[in-house]
Amino acid sequence: MSEFDDVILRGIQSRKYGQLVEMFGTNDVLPLWIADMEFATPAPIRLAMQHVVAQPIQGYDLQYPQWEFSISDWYQSQYAVNIDQRWLHYVPGVIKAIVLAILSLTKPDDSVLTFSPIYDPYPNLVKTSGRQLVQSKLIQKDGTFAIDWQDFEDKVQTCRAFLFCSPNNPGGVVWDKDSLRRIATICKASNTLVIADEIHGDLTLFSQQHIPFFSVSQEASENCIVLSSANKTFNMPGVQGGFAIVPNPDLRERFYGFLDGCYLAETNTLQQAAMVTAFLACREWHAQLKEYLAKNIEYVQQQMKLRCPKITTVYGGASYLLLLDATNLGLEPEQIKAFFIKKARLGLSPGSQYGPGCEYYMRLNVGCPRSMLVEAMDRLAKAYRELSHR
Repeated sequence: MSEFDDVILRGIQSRKYGQLVEMFGTNDVLPLWIADMEFATPAPIRLAMQHVVAQPIQGYDLQYPQWEFSISDWYQSQYAVNIDQRWLHYVPGVIKAIVLAILSLTKPDDSVLTFSPIYDPYPNLVKTSGRQLVQSKLIQKDGTFAIDWQDFEDKVQTCRAFLFCSPNNPGGVVWDKDSLRRIATICKASNTLVIADEIHGDLTLFSQQHIPFFSVSQEASENCIVLSSANKTFNMPGVQGGFAIVPNPDLRERFYGFLDGCYLAETNTLQQAAMVTAFLACREWHAQLKEYLAKNIEYVQQQMKLRCPKITTVYGGASYLLLLDATNLGLEPEQIKAFFIKKARLGLSPGSQYGPGCEYYMRLNVGCPRSMLVEAMDRLAKAYRELSHR
């Protein structure tokens, strides 16, 4: 038995369980939707936060010792890349930092490019920021997604920023070095800033390797803001917080100057204690997690082939989130959603929320004990048989 096999009871304060009726119209679903895992946050992180909370005076603190070193050391060990600690800045969270970058480095009515399908807050935050959303549709190819290069290059010409999810969510695409370099070259030529969200980068599986965008070329290094966090990797998204990496000193002065001048990214001791502990003291846990998640992914893929052959998987090699392609069920998108909720009694994220190109998909979170995943596959297989025998 592994610690990842432990089933932990969670209350309705958890969004995953507390929003079931709001999201699915019923409590009678197994929730495998929102992107947190059903695993205990590593014990060293919890102990570090307890130490902070136990301080009798919760006053203004200096930056947590070693927070910059913990990030640079993590990137050296995981990706064999060097980070000058001057490149780093604490941010209140990746999504918040994306909004702040757009507000500080683009102008109202500027166009911002994203891929589609894409993590659903992206289009909303672009529009709410008063910018124009432009999307380039990814192509499904060989069980994953690929870039339509002609469409991307045509559309990026008019865009001031490219909001780049690397690895991609949904679908977990791990972008290779050639693709990253090509993106860097195209965006530099069109004077389009790359804002790279790399929050799932530490969760690559099956010998896949995430490559930090700033490291692929001089063009990339000069024209990017990379944003990440320990929160997804170590299952503490409720803690929030993260960090930015900006090698270009001029861009750093503009972005970090905006953050500091508006007091938008001050130190949070609890968040920094959690992050430092994660990167310095939880590497064995991280390796074991990736092994467990890989086996969960393989189990789902096997079950689809054996028991639900008309439902295929779309997975690019990163994260605990994969897509189930239900196109061949012969149902419309709303019928697919109803099938998973009412027949299979599974609470998954509908693909339609990720934009054009994902309407016939459902996003499945496999970050859970195997017993929960077995129950999910049994429910889906039963509903599939009943649908097939109508």
